[in-house]
Amino acid sequence: MKTHKAVASLISAAQNELRCVYSRNEAEQTALRRRAQSGELLKVYDGIPSLYANTAYWDGLTPPERTLHMARALAQEHPQWVFGGLVAVSAYGFEHQWHLHDGCITIVTSDHGSRQCHQRLRHVYMPDMNNPKTHYEASGLSLISPARTLVEAAIDLDFRFALPIFDSALAKGITKEEIAADCVQWRIDYARVFRLLRYANERSENGGESLARGTIIEDCFLTPRIQVTVTDPQTNTEYRVDFVWKLDDGRVIVAEYDGTQKYVDPAMTDNRSIQEVVAKERARDEGLKRAGATEIVHFTYADVIERTPLRVKLIKAGVPQVETSA
Repeated sequence: MKTHKAVASLISAAQNELRCVYSRNEAEQTALRRRAQSGELLKVYDGIPSLYANTAYWDGLTPPERTLHMARALAQEHPQWVFGGLVAVSAYGFEHQWHLHDGCITIVTSDHGSRQCHQRLRHVYMPDMNNPKTHYEASGLSLISPARTLVEAAIDLDFRFALPIFDSALAKGITKEEIAADCVQWRIDYARVFRLLRYANERSENGGESLARGTIIEDCFLTPRIQVTVTDPQTNTEYRVDFVWKLDDGRVIVAEYDGTQKYVDPAMTDNRSIQEVVAKERARDEGLKRAGATEIVHFTYADVIERTPLRVKLIKAGVPQVETSA
């Protein structure tokens, strides 16, 4: 395709500024559409304005990065916009599951109720949105506060998907008191927020473990202790265990979250073979049993997402279930 210097400059500038490409110029819009039709560019947001990105460049971005690229382009065109939802979650660096990104952007409005310009742009009412003191800056964007971001996540997401965001926020220094205080500004049922505050724990190691714990709680299992350090009495080796249940009858059930990277990512395996990784895991399990574990459960991200495999493993191991998860 013939080089269009102005469009090439737009693409280069956008990538340097970590945002998507757009133009209000009719000729440049036509050139962008042609490049999208040829596959050189992707049309990633069909709104006002439409947003584009180099195909190879876009493929190399994570879902949170893609959301922030779209938001930065829209912020350039609409500097008065204040962003919420997963834009704010991503901008603050809060852990969350990437599949939650659906290509939509959330902004807040002072108009009561939600209003949709089109399906990719969500408007959320915030009563004090026009107060500059409620606006925060992160990742080059004007955002709702971290506390408001958490309240919004509690309202919009299932408990198990909101818990990783809460855990991560606490680990980054956001306090439960800040989050509770923000609830005063919202005329809604706060039960979802306070349930998350009850179970949120800054000691969670990553979003996958937080999701697993949230799923365990949702499925009415006894809440486990997390990140517990135990010592193998034979070797004096210390192990940090993801989940532990110490039951009244003396049994100690341990559960370990095994991400797929553990077996395929050289950075995680120290370039060891899968056989070596499995052998090390077996040796760890033996050490945990010598340290007092009576049952050891291994589960994966897929087990958590599908729920039933995790539930079956926990029931088989004897993890108690309670009458309610509230």
